[in-house]
Amino acid sequence: MCSACRRCTYSCPMGVDTALLVRFARGLLTDLGIVPEGVFNVSRDQWETGNQMAVTEEDYLETLEWMRQEVEAELGVTVRIPVDEKDCDFLYTINPREIKFDPRSIGNAAKIFHIAGERWTMPRWGWDQTNFGLFSGDDNLGAYVAQNVYEAAVRLRAKRIVISECGHGYRSTRWEGYNWADYDQRIPTESVILTLKRYIEEGRIRVDPSKNGEPVTFHDSCNVARSGGLIEEPRWVLQRVCKDFREMYPNRTDNYCCTGGGGLLSIAEYRPLRLEVAKIKADQLRATGAKLVCTMCHNCIDGLTDVIKHYKLDMGIVQVMDLVERALIT
Repeated sequence: MCSACRRCTYSCPMGVDTALLVRFARGLLTDLGIVPEGVFNVSRDQWETGNQMAVTEEDYLETLEWMRQEVEAELGVTVRIPVDEKDCDFLYTINPREIKFDPRSIGNAAKIFHIAGERWTMPRWGWDQTNFGLFSGDDNLGAYVAQNVYEAAVRLRAKRIVISECGHGYRSTRWEGYNWADYDQRIPTESVILTLKRYIEEGRIRVDPSKNGEPVTFHDSCNVARSGGLIEEPRWVLQRVCKDFREMYPNRTDNYCCTGGGGLLSIAEYRPLRLEVAKIKADQLRATGAKLVCTMCHNCIDGLTDVIKHYKLDMGIVQVMDLVERALIT
């Protein structure tokens, strides 16, 4: 902490970029081999397999096919989750957690894209938008992972890169990755939230907010809001797909962290400390009276899940895509 304010802020009155300083220090320690075991293991997997959870190509493709069949059975029509198709409107990238733990998010995306009449594809290689180079300060890893995505989009001649709901995936792919990889941004890159907003604005999907009748509040993820500038757009969407949307306070760039930021979630030994300091987040969530907390980040889902369980809060966790899918008029 500096003596000017005695607390860490994103915009320091002394002009010190605290986040940049911390990341630079992490990078030096990473070069020396001084890395927490959890961060080291995930970084190794990204180097070796191209994704942070070491998902095999077989598992990846099988999960996409499984989700395709689920959506097809639900809608009663032929549905596709295309892989490596060229000249599509956009390339869709995801967090490996969506393959291993939350494939329904892929199914929800496929359902919405189908109803919107979208031409899209997912790459066989370069689908992991997450990037532990951001957490470890390893610019070489950051460049490698980000460039995998950019080159997949170029190879498939996609008109746009669309990033699923992931905090550090959004920040590293949309912003930081181009600098790490010294890569020209030749293809537009956007969060899927902007894609959903456009669908609603253009009437490509129709939604009924009464289908989401429970009170919903929104958690601003650090890497999406403070470090990504995506603040009002998710609220615009939520106000149209939810009957009872409630803000938590403070919010937007002043919102409290989910307790798992900066890669801390992957360092198991810090879990007791995370949960101890999480009381302020638990009190903030409880004060809304909401039954659902919505967030745009898988890291935040895990962090908030820990908070909700530890402090016995009566609420569940969803993402924006989940609520849009529930509100669909088909």
